[in-house]
Amino acid sequence: MDIEKPQSQGQLVDLALHTLGWKAFQDLCAQVCEEVLQKPVSIYREAQDGGQDAVFIFEKNSKISGTGTVQCKFTSDPKKKLKLSDLTSEKKSIKELVSKGEAHAYIFITNMGVDAPVAADIRKTLNSLGVKSSEVFGREWISLKIRESSRLRALVPRVYGLGDLSTILDVRRSEQTQALLGHLIPALSVYVPTTAHRNAVRVLKEHGIVLLLGPPAVGKSMLAAILATSALDEGNHRCFQVDNPSELLKCWNPNESDGFYWIDDAFGPNQLREDYVDQWIAMMSKVRAAVSRGNRFVLTSRSHIWNAAKIKLATRNYPLLANNTAVVDVGLLGSDERSQILYNHIKAGNQSRVWKARIKPFLEVLSEDTNLLPEIAKRLGDRNYTGGIKSFPEDLKRFVSEPMEFLKESLGELNDAQQAALTLVFLYRSRLPINICKSENNEIVCDNYCVSQIEIGAALEQLDGTFVVKKYDVDGDVWAFRHPTISDALSSLLGNRPDLTDLYLRGAKVEVIISDTVCAERGPIRDAIVINDTSRDLLVSRLLEVEDDLQINKMLFNFLNERASEVVFTEVMKKDKSILLRKAVHSWTFKYDERIRLYSRAYNLRILPDSIRAETARQLESAILENLDSGIFDDEKILSLIPPTRIVKIIAKLNEEIKTTLASRIEEREEYADLDMEAADVFDDITRFIADMEILLSDDEEVYQRLQELEVEVRGAIYRVEERKQELDDEWEGEDIIPGKVSAALGARSIFSDIDE
Repeated sequence: MDIEKPQSQGQLVDLALHTLGWKAFQDLCAQVCEEVLQKPVSIYREAQDGGQDAVFIFEKNSKISGTGTVQCKFTSDPKKKLKLSDLTSEKKSIKELVSKGEAHAYIFITNMGVDAPVAADIRKTLNSLGVKSSEVFGREWISLKIRESSRLRALVPRVYGLGDLSTILDVRRSEQTQALLGHLIPALSVYVPTTAHRNAVRVLKEHGIVLLLGPPAVGKSMLAAILATSALDEGNHRCFQVDNPSELLKCWNPNESDGFYWIDDAFGPNQLREDYVDQWIAMMSKVRAAVSRGNRFVLTSRSHIWNAAKIKLATRNYPLLANNTAVVDVGLLGSDERSQILYNHIKAGNQSRVWKARIKPFLEVLSEDTNLLPEIAKRLGDRNYTGGIKSFPEDLKRFVSEPMEFLKESLGELNDAQQAALTLVFLYRSRLPINICKSENNEIVCDNYCVSQIEIGAALEQLDGTFVVKKYDVDGDVWAFRHPTISDALSSLLGNRPDLTDLYLRGAKVEVIISDTVCAERGPIRDAIVINDTSRDLLVSRLLEVEDDLQINKMLFNFLNERASEVVFTEVMKKDKSILLRKAVHSWTFKYDERIRLYSRAYNLRILPDSIRAETARQLESAILENLDSGIFDDEKILSLIPPTRIVKIIAKLNEEIKTTLASRIEEREEYADLDMEAADVFDDITRFIADMEILLSDDEEVYQRLQELEVEVRGAIYRVEERKQELDDEWEGEDIIPGKVSAALGARSIFSDIDE
């Protein structure tokens, strides 16, 4: 018995095209025409009759012979049908186009319903005006074309949010996409494909990996979700969304192909995670191999976190990320893109028509502000966030330029139960189980806000869709913040209230504390919770709870090195001297090794035992001479762990190494090169060593000359390894989608003209 192949559901069910707005519908028509006609379609001019029209010109030699015009007519009324009289106002311009030779063919596209007799009458009228070939397409035709083409859905991913996914995708893909996108699906109905969107798809096609970079509120996760959905829609990819690199290792096999891996906040959600960096260092060569076999990776990160991670990854970084080839800045938006984003969110939001009409005159200027990001536009469309906007346009401008302050004001206006609910979501790291059970965190929150657990549960339901959302998690459904910036704002509020800071320190996991906080003396650090001196004793007691684990120790050492005040550092060492004896995951260079840096800080504070200093000096000397770890010379505090007389002897030995044995190291590295690695990476430690020595030993002309000769030898070795790699490389040749850019419409009409209708 044959098994019936899953089919798209609801073939005749119309998509909600009336919700798009005239400009977005105009862009959709351009993409539909480009896909159907297989020729670039450019916006020619905006119709002059004051209606919701747009005119396109398609090139010669397309499927329709001659030069032709496409007329686009939009309505926000879902019940409206096309009438012959709708063509009356266009007759004069059609005659002009025919006389100019620009309407040999004429296509009329609308989101109205089109009856066959009406379409026939319009075609006759067009022929009488001199048009040789004409077509009339309505919403039924557009909906059909969208369902037929995964490429078209990627060009205009907003269509995924125009209705039930089962009207677009088959049953299996609908279920998978629902699970993948989760709470992001409603946001697709207002999504705007930007230049960053097009660049991301291009980079993913060409290189198999892309890092989406930008500040909070810019839409990195949304773009990643759309790229994943498009890959799933193509039908030949298995999509996985993971929260960190360790989860990635659990679900992938570098030897398989056609996997699509989406890693949000790849280097840490709010602060750089040292353990994430270590895991990426260990995985990068495998990622390169996986990409060459047809797997694809989408990573997201806040800009400042990536900048910190990039330094520590150094030459262990993925080359295309290191040189920014595979990095897309999602935050770079054009004025037209900001206008469309602002229009979509306000048009689809829950603001009253009166409010929309009131802000309408200011929206053009507002969209010119580069601070206007997608999440801020979304808040403008949501009355829950705009209570503080009293005067126009002053408060409106401040809402865009100072979004965090307005967000904190909005949180402050919530009642005690609602604030308690958000605090509980915060303490659970945006993964609060839907079925809240009694716990120490819950009791602490209830006591501090003087509310009951039942009130918190009711408050979460009240905040659903505005400040929090229900989200699928591997352990079950959870409450999560609707956007990470809500967590950032709450973090700031907790950090500025000593009573709530103590609540945070008592309730948060200690691994979270050492990742997301900083002592006031060492701050500020962006997005970190500031711990004032009044909470010092509580902080120290929590730090002493950190378990003795290789990975967690590295995080603890990093906190003590970078974020702990001298008093906190000294207190921790005084109360638990065994911390200095703990082991931690090693960094690829001692310059970034947290245990070595811990010793250097302890030594400079005069609390490092002599025995540890002596053993550390021996390790550093060995790293320099045996592993060519020359980065140590860049850090005076680490270098101070080595007695000066031994430094002199080390430099003498380095001179000998350069003159006699370094050349043989280059030859050996070339002979046994790992061809899964980039050729330059095979020699990265040697290349770095030579560069550092050229600076350190520049006064010795003989040594400096030898270093330059060795530099030439390394370049030759890299070239020969690249030649060997070329024979084995299997480049990705799969079919991918590159959205075409639609030209901007000309004319005086404002995109916001119907914002309050």
